[in-house]
Amino acid sequence: MPKFNLYQDNEKKHIADICKLWILYHYPGVSKTPAQSPDLNPIEQVWDHLQQKINEHNISNKQELRKHLIEESAKINGSFSAKLIKAMSNRLREVIKCKDGPTRY
Repeated sequence: MPKFNLYQDNEKKHIADICKLWILYHYPGVSKTPAQSPDLNPIEQVWDHLQQKINEHNISNKQELRKHLIEESAKINGSFSAKLIKAMSNRLREVIKCKDGPTRY
């Protein structure tokens, strides 16, 4: 098995019992952090952006939701992604400044 650390943010909604058992068996040295730890994953900003775009539509069923998610996802371009990556250094500085406490992100 490859040697790497699993980073678990330990938020309750992300942890199912079956997952905890699997992780315990396969990665007993998992790194855990408090549930309210700052999230530095740029995909969270992508999800937030998509949520905002989806909220602009009057969606009444799953088919419409799927259609609009596909359309809005297709509109995400390289400059949007580059902006997220460029902002990462500011996020890291704020996490350090807040000493792992809450940030504005």
